Amino acid sequence: MKKIFLILVAVVISLSTFAQPTFEKMYQGSDAIVSLGGDFFAIKKDSKWGVMKNSTLVLDFYYDSIDVLYDGIITYIKNDQAGFADTVGNIITLAVYPMETPYNRADESVLNVFQSGSALVYDGGKLILLGKDGKQVNDNTQEIVSKSDNCVIFKKDGAYGILDAKGNVIVANKYRRIQTVIAGELYAYTAQKDGMDYLGLIDKSGALKSKAEYDDLTIINKNDKFYIKAFVSTGKQALYDAEGNLLFNPLYQNVEPLTEGNYCIYTDNGRKGLIGKDYVTYIPAAYDDLQMVTLKSDTLFVAKNDDMTYILTVNNKTLDAIKGNIKDFVSYNNNELIYIADSMLNYGVRSNKRGWLLEPQYLDVFAESKGSFVVRQKDKWGAVDLKGNTVIPFDYKKVRASKSKTCIVFYDGKKNSVILRDNGKQIEFPKTDNVLPMTDYIEYKIKGERVRLYFNGTELKDKFLTIGTNKDGVLCAKVKKGWSYFNSKTYEQLTDQYFDYATGFEDGVAYVVKNKKLLQIDKNYNITSTILDDSYTDLNNTAAVLSMAKHLRKNTITITDKNGKKTLIKINK
Repeated sequence: MKKIFLILVAVVISLSTFAQPTFEKMYQGSDAIVSLGGDFFAIKKDSKWGVMKNSTLVLDFYYDSIDVLYDGIITYIKNDQAGFADTVGNIITLAVYPMETPYNRADESVLNVFQSGSALVYDGGKLILLGKDGKQVNDNTQEIVSKSDNCVIFKKDGAYGILDAKGNVIVANKYRRIQTVIAGELYAYTAQKDGMDYLGLIDKSGALKSKAEYDDLTIINKNDKFYIKAFVSTGKQALYDAEGNLLFNPLYQNVEPLTEGNYCIYTDNGRKGLIGKDYVTYIPAAYDDLQMVTLKSDTLFVAKNDDMTYILTVNNKTLDAIKGNIKDFVSYNNNELIYIADSMLNYGVRSNKRGWLLEPQYLDVFAESKGSFVVRQKDKWGAVDLKGNTVIPFDYKKVRASKSKTCIVFYDGKKNSVILRDNGKQIEFPKTDNVLPMTDYIEYKIKGERVRLYFNGTELKDKFLTIGTNKDGVLCAKVKKGWSYFNSKTYEQLTDQYFDYATGFEDGVAYVVKNKKLLQIDKNYNITSTILDDSYTDLNNTAAVLSMAKHLRKNTITITDKNGKKTLIKINK
């Protein structure tokens, strides 16, 4: 096997204005490398796993696997059983705890992982709390049901309560049952009334959030916020927030919180309306469907009944009504709303004040650009203004817009293509069947060669086969001879060197592959270090990851040699 080598750069090149990163090769020849967080890594060698920190052995290569390092404790696996060690290598327990229990446990419960000072383990035919000293912390009379971080549901004398992770009683065992609603935060308890079981809410400290009066509880997620729907026997629904605070009493069949504002869509007698969290009705429950639409700082609602669509304000003012459907909103200025809609399966453009601006006669309306609308007739795309005048002829089978809608491109590979800018201007360019629209330029291919056309009229010549980064006046691109660097305005080559692969510059350095070696170069295109040779696979990908390490917030990467062995590269900045 060829010798694997790495040259470490330990000095700052005096000509550079940046502190160049250096690289340290660690854990060479490993079968696998897995980060455990921080400087700790699980390393596999000769089919056995160990733990290392900064090249120092913490746990010997003896274990079948290393599961996790959490709460300062390592969980290791031997013979399908878990044991524990601290981060300096002291064994807390031998591997004696099963990986699974013979019965189903609550989803929030994780076996054999330390959280808040203890781990849930299966021992002696039951679940217990194991402390960091390897001893049981809960009372033997307590039957552990589930654990989430610092909240542990237990059962004793036929009643349920809550412990903390150290075994202290938070909620005395006085409930018929306790179930998790939001792990570690909110819990449902069961109590009996008139011979029937009902559900109520308590928080993690045991504080009562609601009486036991609900048949069922359901948790929902809206805009990364959790809510609890609580149903009573009449079919009405209350609404609680993630802290267990009551937002709505059970007055309606359904209450759905919106992602913005203090409003909810409510359902009464099968019909939908809008209600505020102050119980004020803004839109009566009179619609089959009701959806909120946000237009910049304005909030509107689209309501439907059968084939009719209504556009409403928060205060139930009808802005417009059509027999059809709304596809998209274009603008809302000075109380005039312009939108794209369909009627009888044809699309048009409509104003709530002036009616149909473009009669619904098109098979599709794609987008708006400075008063022009991209529309389709039969199988061809074009653009028209609001008077129906043709802006772009209906000659194109394909249309594509940039994400920011700064441009829309018409093309089909049979005639010259056209860019319609967001300022209304048009730019014609050669026929092509492959276009990528961006914010201030497009890229297209002609006969396999890539061209970049900026909206100011400048064009990257078609000698560039692949265009990489364009930053600080330096363009990194591939030509027929290989990758190199060019002036991004004049396209003059800045170095006479060509590379098998190259990245853009970041903090004064770039990474290139040449002669089967991964190299670091400075802004004068001088080699400052040899990082890897061809003993490793995929040098190009490694170069790309190194160039993005800062943005990815990575200070290590794992690489593979041609024998499938792993090595960790530590990036010292």
